[in-house]
Order: sequence, then structure tokens, then C-alpha cells
Amino acid sequence: MNTRRVVVANLGLALLLLMAHVACGQNLIKNGDFERFTGDEPVGWETTNIPNFCTVVTPSLKAASGKLAVQLEVKVCSGSKIPGMIIQKKIPIKPGEYEMQFKYLLASVGEDVGFINLEFQNAQGNSIRMCQENLSESKVSYTVFKGKFPAPDEAVSAELKIAVIPSKSSGDLHDGTSILIDDMVLIALEPEKEKP
Repeated sequence: MNTRRVVVANLGLALLLLMAHVACGQNLIKNGDFERFTGDEPVGWETTNIPNFCTVVTPSLKAASGKLAVQLEVKVCSGSKIPGMIIQKKIPIKPGEYEMQFKYLLASVGEDVGFINLEFQNAQGNSIRMCQENLSESKVSYTVFKGKFPAPDEAVSAELKIAVIPSKSSGDLHDGTSILIDDMVLIALEPEKEKP
């Protein structure tokens, strides 16, 4: 009888450890594979599309994996250049280090770049840290982006923005620049164990 209790307790402990490991490695991005769209809007994301006027974010069949990717592009609408942007708000965050990874395919005109902004927010919704990266490699096949982002102690949520922006040297957007994004993952990294 005692042996049976020990086995059950060990199994319970193993299950708890496994669940903690899975939770730590869980993707925090909704619809990061961009397989779900409602019209031109990726589910779980806000965009800079202007209904019945200017569509700068669309699904694309040129996916890195699966059926779809999301395409952000620059278009001229009524004489103004409108950049594609996707935004995911209220991503649940705890203090610690996070790793983001995704595949992208940039077709740049006039040195326009892809832009990533991960903004950490406190319980009051105030910005307490912003992490930014530029994507500038134009290639004919998908490139992997991988970056680490530290969340401050007060962080409870994050807001992620990905957009097309002009390069610092040109300062102007160019009609026709586009970026495809697919297979996006944001995970919490396990804290490094201190050596005795």
C-alpha cells in the first residue's frame, strides 16, 4: 500500500513538472502561424487596413509552412503612402526573458525595412520597456528572425507591432515594399539555474 502511494506521488510530481515545462515553452502569440483570417484581417491581430479604401495587410499563399502567411505592404491611397502594420495587444507576460522567432521574406524598395516593436506594460497599462529590431535582409527565400527580449519586473502584458517603415537614410516609404511573416512564436525562457 505504501509503495503504491509513493508511485502515485511520483507520477503526480512528474506530471506537475511536465506541465510547468510545457507552460514555459507555450507560444504566447495568437494565430502566429497566420492560418486564420477574417477577410483580409488576421484573427487575433489589429491592422492598418482601412475598410473599403486601402488594404495594406492581406493573407498570402506564399507561406513558409502551412497554407497562409501574412503580407504587409506599402500602397499609395489617395496620394498618401500607407504602410502595412499588424498589432497584437494584451499578450500575457511575467517578468523574465522571452524569445521571439519567425520567418520573414522582405521585398524592399528604396531600402525600406521591416520593423518589430515589443512594448512591455505594467498593471496600469503604462509602457515600461520597448524593444525594437529592424529587418533589412531582402532575399528570395524566407529568413529566420530570432531575438531575446527581457521583460522587467513590473511587466504584466506586452504589445507587439510589426510594420514596414522607411530606412533612416531615405526617410520616405516606397510604394511596392512588402514583407511576408509566418510561423511566429513568442515563448518564456526558463531561468538559468545558479551553479552551486
